Amino acid sequence: MKSVSQNLKISRRMPNKNILIRKAFYEDIEHITALDVLVFRENAWSAESFTRELALNFSKLFVAEVDNTFAGFALAWYIADEVQLLRIAVAPQFQRYKVGTLLVQQLIDHADNQTKIVLEVADTNTSAIQFYTSLGFYSVGFRKNYYHFDNAILMEKIIHHEN
Repeated sequence: MKSVSQNLKISRRMPNKNILIRKAFYEDIEHITALDVLVFRENAWSAESFTRELALNFSKLFVAEVDNTFAGFALAWYIADEVQLLRIAVAPQFQRYKVGTLLVQQLIDHADNQTKIVLEVADTNTSAIQFYTSLGFYSVGFRKNYYHFDNAILMEKIIHHEN
C-alpha cells in the first residue's frame, strides 16, 4: 500500500510502528468506505462519494497506514482562505496513537493560502471535541440539530505558515 511519494512518520506513542500518511488512491476506497461505515454508521458516505472526491481539484483525501495496514483517513476541501475538514476516521485499534493527529497535520501541511482549518463536530462527541481541542482548535459557533438530533459545535484552528 505504499506510494512513490511516501511521507514516513513515526509516532512516539506507538514504538516500533511506522505510520505512513499519503494521498489516497482509487484502490483505497473500499477501506475508506468500510471505516466510514464503522465510525459514522447511518451517516456514512458511499464509495461513490469518496470516489468523486478524488477527482475534485479542491478536495484532498489522505490515508494513514501503520506497518502497511490501513489505519484511517482524512478528507478536506481547500476553498478560499480555509481548509474544511469534512471527514476523519481512525480504526479503533489505532486510536490514541497519534494517527489522527498526523492526519490533521497532513491537511494543514497541504494548505497554501488557507489561514484556518474549520470543522463541525456533534456536541455529544466529547472524545472528538477533546481531540480537536488538544490540537489547538477552539469553538467559534453552534448549529442546532445539525446532526439529526445532535447539535454541532463549529471549531477552527488558525494555520501559521512558515516563511
